[in-house]
Amino acid sequence: MPLNRSSPLKLGAWVFAVLWTAWMIWWSGSLDRVNIVMLSVCGAAVGYLWYLGMRFAFRRMGLGPADAEGTEPRSRSFVAWIVWAVLMIVTGIATAWFVGLIDPLFPSGDWHWLFHASFIIVVWPSLMWSLHALASRHLSI
Repeated sequence: MPLNRSSPLKLGAWVFAVLWTAWMIWWSGSLDRVNIVMLSVCGAAVGYLWYLGMRFAFRRMGLGPADAEGTEPRSRSFVAWIVWAVLMIVTGIATAWFVGLIDPLFPSGDWHWLFHASFIIVVWPSLMWSLHALASRHLSI
């Protein structure tokens, strides 16, 4: 894993996107497949926008790397973000499918929603992490 000065910021964007998406799924109260897929797509966009905003803010404060210093070409960075967004979407769809698959196994009642939310919070980041190795040549972190 090549590390440069922007790697912590990229890792922070990953963590922010995963936590934001998990929170939005939990907050919406709807565990439908469509809702999970839509929020996964939105999570990818929010993570990318958070990265851009924080990179801009850190550079304005003089804390981030300059464009010519230690950064990769813009086209490579864009490809890495597209690959990351596709991973977020694919794992969101897979998580929604898994939720539909195991839905009959959850007992109905007050705990049904909690089991669903816990399952999504554990499975979705696990799928993201497991697919990271397959796409690591496209990702810079």
